[in-house]
This record gives sequence, structure tokens and C-alpha cells, in this order.
Amino acid sequence: MGNRFVKGLLGLMCLAGFTASAQELLPLPPQPEGLAWPTQGWETGEMAPDVAAIVQPMIDTAIAGEKPGPMGETRAVVIIHHGKLVAEAYRDGFGPETKQVSWSMAKSVTSALAGRAVELGLIDDIDAPMPTPFDAGDKRAEITWRQWLTMTDGLDYTEIGAIGMADNDVIQMMYGPGRFDVLQYIKAKLPPLHEPGTVWNYSTAAFHLIGHALRNLEDEVQRLPRPGEPKGYSMTFLKSAKLEAVNENLATRCGVDLESRLAVVGADASDSNLYKKCFTALDAQVDLFVPIGMDAVIEFDAAGTYLGGSLVWASARDFAKFGYLYLRDGVWDGERLLPEGWVDFSRSHPQGPKENVYGAGFWLTTGGAAPVPSYQRRDAPPWDSFAAEGHEGQTIFIVPSRDLVIVRLGLMDNAGENWPDLFRWNQTIAGAFPAVAAE
Repeated sequence: MGNRFVKGLLGLMCLAGFTASAQELLPLPPQPEGLAWPTQGWETGEMAPDVAAIVQPMIDTAIAGEKPGPMGETRAVVIIHHGKLVAEAYRDGFGPETKQVSWSMAKSVTSALAGRAVELGLIDDIDAPMPTPFDAGDKRAEITWRQWLTMTDGLDYTEIGAIGMADNDVIQMMYGPGRFDVLQYIKAKLPPLHEPGTVWNYSTAAFHLIGHALRNLEDEVQRLPRPGEPKGYSMTFLKSAKLEAVNENLATRCGVDLESRLAVVGADASDSNLYKKCFTALDAQVDLFVPIGMDAVIEFDAAGTYLGGSLVWASARDFAKFGYLYLRDGVWDGERLLPEGWVDFSRSHPQGPKENVYGAGFWLTTGGAAPVPSYQRRDAPPWDSFAAEGHEGQTIFIVPSRDLVIVRLGLMDNAGENWPDLFRWNQTIAGAFPAVAAE
């Protein structure tokens, strides 16, 4: 237990430097008094008439839209205000239980899993080199957790702005030569280009590497139990009913029960891709998804690497739960799941205000001064918004000043050129709700 305390203390010390740029961040709103947490499902509420008069037609138009249009083909919209589900709509063929793909919203989930590892004492210092598959002496092996999380790793990687598919590393990594083993593609094809920490460059590869590192942490560390917990049982917040649910889920999907998993935590399971996948799936489920009631599925490549930059499947309601965890500063039903300061780290510009539009796994609102292409601009009020975003317009839009989470899932055309329309749609909806201080 003493070791766990020391690890936790070190984690808090590293958190203290997360937002060193002294950026002004609006406070995150607390859980409304007397309102149940949405672990078992969302309580419903209603929008005020003046808010509904603006928001409901925008939802209706989005759901009726087609892929070539400004908003694309919207398949699901969920709006959470003051902890209640106040608006929801689905395209024909989709519903509240339909799992849809995250695409790059997975980066936000992976960032949360890294934060969870800090909170559990598995990562002592995010400014230490992250475990990677790079060889000893390779400069890429010196890149830190912070630099990977904030996409300032400095690798020669092209994704946003690629001229064609042959020039696009994410296409080649996921669907070309790297499709069976993304780590081998990264090692062979992505040399260092810039000094780490100096240049921001959007990178799915960075978050695939984070996913790999998180799995290795689980393989290498035997966590200490609290009194009364089974030997090897590390998820201290998990109650027996949740434990049984996770065990059933993993036994069905992976053919391994929880007792077997716990018996070999810390053992070398690298020779079995099945075990790699099941261990990572279980850790994600137990560490993050089960505590917030999120029924999600993560994907792997053929070599067993968690594709932490791209592929998580969940319903719109469950993606809203993930956004709500961040709206509530990483606390859920009295349990701190993410370290104090982690959400502020995630929603801060790593190189100072307005330097770029990305924090640690989340897109940020820039205030209009970021030197980025028009389709990346997020420059309209409310200025405190931050978002998980994915290919074809997947968004979890979080607005602390409105105590609001907006989820939009679907398809979008025009190679991302419609992102400004989607951003304005989110911001207009958010602006229709009163500011928390004004209520």
C-alpha cells in the first residue's frame, strides 16, 4: 500500500505541471445536487421553450440531411444539459442502443485511459519517456508521454494535409502496408523530423503507440489490492455486480474468465495475441467503461495492438457519458477516475494559448488566432468548449459554461471541408443554452 501511495504522490506531482502556461480555464461545473449519476441510464429533462425553438429545428434538419450536404448524414444526436438527456434524435435504422464508430474520438478515450493509469499509479511522470517498440538508442524512444499525448512528438508523419492516399500515413498505416501491424509501420516509416515538444502535428500514430504502451503497463505491473480484495484485483472501485458483468462480457468475447486473467496479471502474455486483446479489452472495460456505465468495444490490429487513435464503438448515449466524465472533471459518482488536473491538461494548449487547436486528446476553441487551415478552425463562442472529434463528423462537444454535452454521429463528405459547418452547428446549439452564471 505504501508503494501505491508513493506512486500516487508522484503522479500528483507530475500533474502539477500539466497546465504550465497558466491559461485561464473556466471552472468545470459540479454534479447537480440530488441528481443521480447516469451510470445506469440518463434521466430525462426538457429544454426551455426559447432554447427548444432554436435547437429542435437544427436537430431535425441535421437528421434529415444527406451526406453531400453541409452537415452530412447525421445518424444520432444526443444533448445532455445539467446532467439530463434533454434532446435526442436518430436517423432511420439507428437508435439509442446502436453502437457507432468513434474514428478519432478514440484518441480522447485513449487519453482518458492514460489519465486513469496515472491515477492508478502506473505512470509516475508524464514527462518521462513512454515505453515504445523503438530500439535502445533510437531517439524516438526518448519521446515522453506528454509529447505523444499532445502530438508534439516530432515524427515525420503526414495525415492532415496529405496530397493523396500514397502520401497519407494514416491510410498506409491502417489500410496499406501497416494494416496487419501498425507498430512495424511506425518503426520503419516514421523517422524523427523535429525536436520533440517543439512542433504540433496531428497524428493517429501517436495514439496507436499510447495504446501499445498502456497494454504493456498492464502486462508488467502487479497492482496491490486493498484489504478484503482478491489477490491481484487492482480495480478498487469495482463492485461485485460490475465485476460479474465484465467477467461475463470478456468470457463471451474472448474465451477467458476473470479468474484466469487475474491469475496471470504481470506475467508475460506477449506470445498470445488473444491474451493481448483480452487483457487490453478487460483493462479498458474495468478501468474506464464499467464505472461510468459505458458499453463500448475497442479494436485491435492483427498483431494485437490496441488501435488507440481510431477505433472505439459505442452508442451516442454512451459517448455522452464519456463527455460527461470530462464535464465533471474526471469524477464519477464520488470516485475520482482521472487525476485532479487531468481534464484541465486535456483542454489546454500545450504550447500556450492560441498556438494550435489541440490539447491532450481533445480539440480546443482557438479564439480565432490559430494559424491553421480553415477546415480546422474552431473560432466561435462559447470559447470554453472542447471536443472529441473523429473522421466524418463524429463529435462529443463539451461546454462547461453551459453545463452541456452534445454528441453528433454520422457521415460527412468533402474531405473534411464541412467541419466549419459542423462546428458552427455545435456552437449555435451551445449558445442557445443560458450560461451557468446567468441561470
